[in-house]
Amino acid sequence: MRTTMRVGILGLALAASAAAFGQVGTSAPLYDLKSEVALTGKVMSLKTIPDWMGNDGVNIALQPSDAAALAPHIDVATAEFLRTYDFPIAVGDDLTLTGCWSRSADGSRVFLVHELTKKRVKLMVRDLTGRPLW
Repeated sequence: MRTTMRVGILGLALAASAAAFGQVGTSAPLYDLKSEVALTGKVMSLKTIPDWMGNDGVNIALQPSDAAALAPHIDVATAEFLRTYDFPIAVGDDLTLTGCWSRSADGSRVFLVHELTKKRVKLMVRDLTGRPLW
């Protein structure tokens, strides 16, 4: 009985730690380093909406310079993170984004930014494993 209880408690602890990192039991979109691509274009719209953790997430729509299709849902970082690093984003800004396509909680496509560049200034918003830095 004690062995079963210890294993059960250990399993709960492992599940809780995995959930804290956005891998299990959350609606966090998953980041895939092997699927990274670069997007370059002009910011067409910008909004701040609560992300899956309740933070004010900055989302943009980008008009890619090499295609006619708009990339409508791009998750950049939290507003506080961008303010901390004095990296404002505005409609009309030309950006280069490195990241990957994923699925949000509702199943829609979302581009998760790893690194963004504006006027030769780069800001990493995810670490080398793709985990958010905020």
